This record gives sequence, C-alpha cells and structure tokens, in this order.
Amino acid sequence: MRTWCPALALAVLLAACGTTTPSLTATTPATTAPAVGTGAAQPGLPAGFGEALTATSARTTGTALGTQALACPTTLAAPYDASTLDTGLYWYAPSESGAPGGVGCKARSDGAAIAGYYDPARPVIVFVHGWQNGSVQSGLVSGSTRTTARENFFFQESGTDVADAWIARGWNVALYQWTQLADDEGTVSAPYHAQAKIWTPGYTYVDTLGRTQDIRMRYRVAGGAYSTLNMPTVSAGSLFYTAYRSALSRWNYTGAEGVRVMGHSLGAQMALSLSQQAYADPALPARERPARLILADPYWTPATPAYGHTYGFLAPDASPAARAVRIVTALKPQGLTVEWLKSSRVNDLGGDNNTALAGIVSRTEIFPEYVLDLNPATGLARKHSVAPRWYLWSASFAPGGAVSAANTLTAARNVMNAGVRFDQQTGRGSVTPSDDTFVSAPNP
Repeated sequence: MRTWCPALALAVLLAACGTTTPSLTATTPATTAPAVGTGAAQPGLPAGFGEALTATSARTTGTALGTQALACPTTLAAPYDASTLDTGLYWYAPSESGAPGGVGCKARSDGAAIAGYYDPARPVIVFVHGWQNGSVQSGLVSGSTRTTARENFFFQESGTDVADAWIARGWNVALYQWTQLADDEGTVSAPYHAQAKIWTPGYTYVDTLGRTQDIRMRYRVAGGAYSTLNMPTVSAGSLFYTAYRSALSRWNYTGAEGVRVMGHSLGAQMALSLSQQAYADPALPARERPARLILADPYWTPATPAYGHTYGFLAPDASPAARAVRIVTALKPQGLTVEWLKSSRVNDLGGDNNTALAGIVSRTEIFPEYVLDLNPATGLARKHSVAPRWYLWSASFAPGGAVSAANTLTAARNVMNAGVRFDQQTGRGSVTPSDDTFVSAPNP
C-alpha cells in the first residue's frame, strides 16, 4: 500500500513571545478571550509547503488561447498584470490548449450575462482558493509584469479539468481569485498573514525579535515585493462577498439547485465569511444565499497562536476554528447545508483539527494513496489539493453514501446531520471517485 510518512514533515521549532493588538468591534458579547501567542514551541507544516501547493495548478500560457478566450469582454483570469492588485470573481469556460485549467473571464460589475461564460438562468457553483505563497513570482513572464500562476480547475493527478463536465451539464462555474493577497509568507509554513486578511484589513503583530510586522492588506506584485499602494480598506472576506453579490445581481435561475460555494484550505474560511455575510444581508434575496457550503480540506492555524501572532481580531472567538463553529451553528438552522471533505493531514501536522465543528458537521475522509511522493512538502500539497477536485469530479458518479457533489440537497443535509464520520473504504489507490465507497466511524 502506498503511504506517505508524516514524520518527515516536522518543521523547525521556534520560541515565541506574545503580544496583543486592538480588537475589532464585536457584534456579540465576548464569551471566550481570543488566543494570544505564547512562548511554547509549535509544530508546523513542511518547509516549502505553500510554494508546493501553488505548483499543483496548471499554468495558463496565454499563447494558444482560442476563440472563446479572445471573446471575453472584461479581463481574463490569467495571464494577468501583477503590477497592481487584481481580485475578482471569474466565470469559467472549458479548458483549452493554452489554459488546461479552464478559461476565466471576470464577472461584469452589473451581473450581466457573458456569452460562453455566464448565463443568469443556470445554476451556480463558486470556488475560492486558499494560500498562494510564491504564486505571483513563480508564474512571472520574463521581461514583463504579467504572471500565469493562478488557481484553476486542473487536477494534476488525473491530468484533466474537473470543471468541464459541470459546464457541459449547464452550470455556471466561478472561481474567486484573491491571489496577490493570499500570496504572503508563512510563519514556520503556517499562513497566519493570509488568514488574518480574510477577517480584518488591519492585522499587525510583534514578532519573536520584537519587530512590529505591519501586514494589513499588503499584496504581492511582480518582482516578489509587497505593495500597499491603493490596498483594500476592507478584509478579503468582504471583497469576496461584494464581488459575489454583484456577480449574481441578475441571477434568475428557478430550478431546484441552490448556490453552492466551495472553499479549499484557507479558502474554506473565505467561504465561511461569505456565507455569514450573505445570511446577514437583508438586501440579498434568499435564493442568492449559499444553499450548500463545501469545506474542501479546510485549514485553520493552531488553536493557540505562536511566534508573536494573536487572534485579537477574531473577538469574540478564541481562534479561527472557533469562529467556524459559531458561523455554522448560526447558519444551519437558517438552511445552510455544510459538507466537509478531508484529503490530507494539514491540520494534524500544523493546524487545528476543529473537533468541535466535526461534532456538528459529519466529516468525510478520503485517502488518496495513489499520491506517492517522498518529499514532505509536495506530497502533502498534492494530497491537500485532491479534495476540491475530487468533489467536483464526484458529480459524474452515483453517490457513495457520504459527501458527494452528486447528492441532492436533501441527501447532503442528511449526511451533514448523520452524527458520524465517513471513511473511504475502497478506491484509495485510484484517482477516480467512481470506485470509492465509504463506511461510517465514530465522529469526529
């Protein structure tokens, strides 16, 4: 049986000292004090994990784009100009030779249709990526400020675009790109900086050497430097919701499917933030709220921050995982169905397993044993990248009794409320979800 040894993934242990930063105004009374960095050593993800993660997406060359790509009336997702900040929701057309992960065209600000990309009368699924450390520079086109490195729907393990089948079945497929904001360095390979941007535009902290680190909403530009020029004054989660709301402002689909929103890794927190805002916005029509929220191998930094970091900006929540629990607890009774899919050990090695959330949302665990990679960073990154691609691909096959994109909304809700964990039993050695079956186990 093919396995990867997690013992190889131990990171260098550092000492840390704590500090506090001013909290944002809380909307509810604080029940638990947010955690503040301590001097305790903390395990982390393998060195180079962030860079390895960005390498799992195919590059869009821009040199062989077809008629559909050239017809985009706004801007293409990639290549894009990284001399200034570019974020936004992009509708996707099928893959082409120059864009194996699909061709993205930025949504119109007025929510209007875009031929070949977006039809307001069709169902919608929105994907949001996670940490993108090193992304901008890794795809930089020589002699320019344009970069080809951006998240897409290419599944490295199968060599296919897993969104193509959704588009062929009549779905609008979107990807929210916040690449340059998510392209921020980690602390012992943990994305504290990018994570903070999801929830606050004003994150600063004092590191272990006593230096004030001013993160705020800085973003990576061509050449690898950080820029604060015209940086956003709101959080990345707020940017996501604003783009989502305008993109769907003319959505008139009348079928049974609600909107699905899927967040991968750190992007799961982006998806949680969007859901929280959507359900709290009285001006947003109920049908435009996410009906299904997919947490695809979600990541939360450890319950207690280290190396000088603080969770003061999360008040009244003690940690990122605790915020997820509060959001889901509030939104489940309002109709949100949450699907949690685990494909790697990112939280076991350097995060928060969030057992409290697992207690209210049944988790499905898949085991991609076909990934054989002795490099700790790339092996973990490849398994971590499986979850969102597996979910999208699973729509093409009969559900196996656990989380599946092929489940109806009712079936998905039954899985969520099952009160057990679903572990993959068969199909671990093959890439396709077609032979995957699951057995129940004690939750979490």
